[in-house]
Amino acid sequence: MQQSGLTRSPWSRQDEIRRELETALINGQLTPGMAIDEQALCARFGTSRTPVREALLLLAAKGLVDIVPRTGIYVRRLGVRELVAMMEGLSELEGVLARLAASRCTDDARARMSDALAQTADCARQDDRLGYAQANAVLHELIYQTSGNDFMVEQTRLARLRIAPYRGQLFEKPGRLARSHAEHVAVISAICAGQPETAAEAMRAHILAGGQAFTDVVLSASAPAAEPKPRRRQRASDMRLA
Repeated sequence: MQQSGLTRSPWSRQDEIRRELETALINGQLTPGMAIDEQALCARFGTSRTPVREALLLLAAKGLVDIVPRTGIYVRRLGVRELVAMMEGLSELEGVLARLAASRCTDDARARMSDALAQTADCARQDDRLGYAQANAVLHELIYQTSGNDFMVEQTRLARLRIAPYRGQLFEKPGRLARSHAEHVAVISAICAGQPETAAEAMRAHILAGGQAFTDVVLSASAPAAEPKPRRRQRASDMRLA
């Protein structure tokens, strides 16, 4: 029988740390090549080194961080070929989910996706990059839920997480918000009309267009995609994780 007031296990602490680091990746607080200081994380979360190290090992297994012996731990920096390959894979995953959503769409799902689409339209008109990124996430999440395929959704979320550190720069590309919204219109229109193959093709085109923008981001980066060099360690006060 469980008793209240007991100290949380290292495993629950590990999951908490992992989730917060993943949120920081999604929000752009941790960027490609950034050094991660284990001691700062221990101080921030008030825990020993073990759950911090276990959380970082899980992130490394997902391809989100690089652990370089005798050098440090860094947010994974993707090369151009690797990024292109990920976007090609993501386009197929998202295409499948769009096709399933078109086959299983309900009146309630149509209404919610239409509302989310209107939100992306407002953000695109106002050139609100942060708002658009948030509305974009909501819209894709609605498609995932409508697809009814939890396994495919899990794989898609992992793929999106791996490219998350680059997403903050994606919508800075001139004209990308308007083009992205137009692509969303094509996807949602096909889903709501119950046209599976049209929805899948529109979604693949949407993701691949974003992939080209991602590639441009990587090519324009000043730092090479080679093994990271030691950088100034982040202090616990610098992290500001959500």
